[in-house]
Amino acid sequence: MGIIEDIEEEIKQNYKINSGIKLDEAYVTGAGDSFAASLVIEGKTNGRFRAIDPYDALCMNMDKPLIIVSVSGKPKSNINLARKFKGKTKIYVITANPESELAKLADEIVYLPYKTKRVLPGTLSFMMSLSALYDIANVEEDKGCGKEIPIEDRAFFIGKGENYGIAYFAYLKLAEIFGWSSNFERLEQFFHSPIFSSRTRQVIIFSSGDEREKEARKLMNVNLTECRGAFCNLRTFLKSLIFTMRIKNWNKIYFLEDKEILNISSAMIY
Repeated sequence: MGIIEDIEEEIKQNYKINSGIKLDEAYVTGAGDSFAASLVIEGKTNGRFRAIDPYDALCMNMDKPLIIVSVSGKPKSNINLARKFKGKTKIYVITANPESELAKLADEIVYLPYKTKRVLPGTLSFMMSLSALYDIANVEEDKGCGKEIPIEDRAFFIGKGENYGIAYFAYLKLAEIFGWSSNFERLEQFFHSPIFSSRTRQVIIFSSGDEREKEARKLMNVNLTECRGAFCNLRTFLKSLIFTMRIKNWNKIYFLEDKEILNISSAMIY
C-alpha cells in the first residue's frame, strides 16, 4: 500500500482509550502533535486543564498534577521536565512506549496501543492521545464528520476553544506532509491583525457553532466546517487531507524527504 492508503487505514482503527484516571484539573504538556492535543483539552475544559510548553515549563512552579503526552517517550524536553518535578507533583505519562525513560519517571502511565509498519505523520496516535485526555478530564467526545475541503498551500486555519488545537494540528500536518507554509489562529485574534495577511489565501474555520463564525462567512470568503467540536473537526480535516493528497497525486511525506532539516529537527528534539 502507498502512503495515502496507510493513513486511511490508520484513521479507520479504534482510537478509544480508557485511562482509568479521572482528574479535576492538571497541567498538560507535550511537543508537536502532543502540544496540539494539550491545546484541545485546554479549550474543551475551559482551562481546568492548562496547556503548557514542556521547555518553558522548566521555569514554572507546579501546583497541580502534570500530564505529559509523548507517543514515543523520547523528546528530551519531556524527560527533563519529568525529572525536575518527580516527587514534587504527581506525574502522568500518556505514551506508546512504556519502556522509555520518560515512562519510568511517571507515577502513572496511560498506555497507547499504537504501532505502525512505517513512519507516518501522526494521525491515529493523535486521536488516541486526545481520547486519553478526554477520558482523564471526564468530558465527552463529539460525534460526526463534515464534508471534505480541498486544502491549498498557505491556508489559514482558525479555531475557537477546543478547535484552536485542531487548527494548530492542521498547521503541523501541512508542514510535515507537503512542506507547506500555513497559519493558525484563534477566532477572535484572527480579525485583529492576521486577517490582513489572508487576502488571496484560503481561510478555513473549524466551526464550533459560534455566531461570529457565521458572521465571518457572510463578510468574507471562508470555508466553514459542518462541526461543533474537536473530534468532528479532526475527522473532517483528516478526510480533507487525504482528499487533497489524492487530487495532487501526493504519495509521499515531506519531512522524510528533506534529510537536512530532519537531522536538525532530530538533533534538537532527542
